Amino acid sequence: MKDRLTSIKNVALDKTWVSFLHDNHPYSLLHWSIGGFHEDTKDVWLLQDEMSFEAQEFSTIEDAIQWMDEHMENISDVLG
Repeated sequence: MKDRLTSIKNVALDKTWVSFLHDNHPYSLLHWSIGGFHEDTKDVWLLQDEMSFEAQEFSTIEDAIQWMDEHMENISDVLG
């Protein structure tokens, strides 16, 4: 499991996103930053369920990986 999480983290840092399966359900971990004239600056990592598009925000990729380590045991098929 640690190897898969390391792979997910490395791909996400390299490409700013990575997709993977958890219990045969698609998810993505992606970096999201916005800013502009009418926008508040935001710099977060999102863990998004690709079926419902529900997302959780994490301030760092380390926080996201730690949460995944605690709550997503059956990660497979890391798609870079």
